[in-house]
Amino acid sequence: METARPTYLRAKVSNGNADEQALIRRWWHEQHNAQGCLVWEYHLDPLYADAIWFPESSEHGVEHKGQKVAARFPIKDVVVVLCEAKAEKLTPALIGQALVHDFFARRAGARVRQTIIFAEIGTLDMTAAATDLGLEVVLGTGSSVT
Repeated sequence: METARPTYLRAKVSNGNADEQALIRRWWHEQHNAQGCLVWEYHLDPLYADAIWFPESSEHGVEHKGQKVAARFPIKDVVVVLCEAKAEKLTPALIGQALVHDFFARRAGARVRQTIIFAEIGTLDMTAAATDLGLEVVLGTGSSVT
């Protein structure tokens, strides 16, 4: 008897995209055993990051909406991982968006461990461009997130 695969696709959190959140959630669970907590739609004045993972949080496997984050989940002097996703392909726009969010998180005082971009598919050239700029790239398929 085969063990059922977990379902990472759920109702969207906050103003996010359910498919993009599934890509992030899958990585968080499968690569990091859902350590720490995820905060969706984190406000990095003046923008919103898809998610910020707090790997050193005492919480385990908990997801939070990005409401009143400055008070609930301050990032100054805190180790975080920024997560940006696109439900389709890895694009120059997604790469640029992740770099800008990284800048705003660092400006707010975060100790950014890494910035990761998630997409369903990506070319070797786009993946190389992103990694050369210091980003980690995680590619997934719809069949593996639902």
